[in-house]
Formats: sequence, structure tokens, C-alpha cells
Amino acid sequence: MKKTIFTCNENAKIKYKISNVITACLTGLETFLKDLEKNYPDSLTTIINYLNSKYSKEEDFGISIDTEYEILGQYPELFKGSINATLSLINYRKYEPESIDEEADIDVIDIVRTFNHFEYFFMISLLEILSHKDTIEYIQRIADDVAHSRKDPSRYLENIEGIIERFKVNAEIWQTQDVVATISDDEKLLYKVKKCRWAEVLKDFDPELSYAIMCYGDFENAKNLNPNFILTRTKTRLMGDEYCDFCYHDTRKEKEIVHPSEKEFQDLG
Repeated sequence: MKKTIFTCNENAKIKYKISNVITACLTGLETFLKDLEKNYPDSLTTIINYLNSKYSKEEDFGISIDTEYEILGQYPELFKGSINATLSLINYRKYEPESIDEEADIDVIDIVRTFNHFEYFFMISLLEILSHKDTIEYIQRIADDVAHSRKDPSRYLENIEGIIERFKVNAEIWQTQDVVATISDDEKLLYKVKKCRWAEVLKDFDPELSYAIMCYGDFENAKNLNPNFILTRTKTRLMGDEYCDFCYHDTRKEKEIVHPSEKEFQDLG
């Protein structure tokens, strides 16, 4: 059984512009607020006030950006607080480039934490207006919508084997997972994640909410690789399991979708 192994470097750095981190976080928040305005317009003020109360405690770094946002632009305090929250999460004082538009060597874990924590904090604001169960369902629906918006037939893979090469590129850039992968005799891709730094930065938060934000979208995103692909999974590091047991199936080759046994994943090492 041929295995492909990815091992992350915990001290990895990546060249990144602070401004791009800020923009990514604010764009995610803007999308969330637009969706909220559409589905719960009477609750928008409640959410804005909640976020303002959280972000007002952040250090004011005196940094601004010129990007315009339809909703965030109407709430200067939230816009400013969101920028400060992002800079705090990424440990801006550790880098302080001459310009936020200048590429800096940033610790990967700082970027991972920033993206995950920032999204988690604005998503849990939903608990101000929804039950825990309804909040999870809302987050899942948003994840599905995002996945659907990213469908790109020009990037579809021809076969399951192509997933390894596609994932290898991200693994080498981000250095966030220890993985063992193989193509089984019945042409399934077993993808065992033994270490996941995306999950590690969320370990102190509500696991069910974290799973909805971080992991739930994997199923729909599998179809973005090819509409014939299906992901099955029974374990995740984020939910406290020893490893994540991803398995990608090709419905053109499998009449019945059966997840591999625990022994098959254990045998991967």
C-alpha cells in the first residue's frame, strides 16, 4: 500500500500582508452581517451591539484601511474594532511592518489563529438571538452557501488520485497538518489527519460550534473537487478524536458508499 505522508513544521512562517489578513476577516464579517440582515433584520442591532461590546476592549492600533463595506461602513465603531481585533489576534506588535501592505514573514499559527478566532467570535454572536441548536444549523447553512458559491467546473479533478496532489500544495504552503494518505484497493482515498493546527487553535471553545465553523463544510467542499466525489468521516481531531478519518469516494466507481473500517485507518500508521 503506497502511502503519502505530510508532516507539518510547527515553526513555519509564510509571507503575508497584514492588510490581506484584515480584509479576509472583515469580508467574512460583512458577508455574515448581510446574511443576518436578510434573514433576521430585526436582530441586526443586537448583534452589532454585542460585537461592539467585545471589540471595544481591544487595543487601538491606530491602523485603518480604505476598503469599503456596505454594512460595516455604516458602523464606524464596529469597523474600527474589527480591525483592532484582527491585529490583536495576529500579534501585530510582534511584526509591525513599515506598512500593513508590505509582505512580512508571519508565523503560520498566528494567521491560523486569527482566521479561526475572528470567525468564531462573530459567529457565536448568534447565541444572542438563537438557541445553541439553531445557531449550529445557521452556521451549517452558511457553510453550504459558501461551498456552493465556490463551485468551479474548470478546477474539477478527473479522479480521486488528483486530490492528493491538490491537497499537497496547501499542505506545503500552510504546514498545519500531519497526514497519512493512501488509495485503497477499491479506489477510495483514505486521508488520516493525525495533527491539525486549525483544530488546535479552537480547542478551548465550544466543540460543536467549532465543528460547524471549521469542519462541517468539508462534505460540500468535496463535491467542489468533482460532483461525483463524496466524503465520509466519523472522527475529527476537533471533537477530541485521535485522528480525522477522511475518506473520499468516487460514485462512478462505487455503487454502495461504505466508510472504511477503523482497522484500515489504524493500519495507515
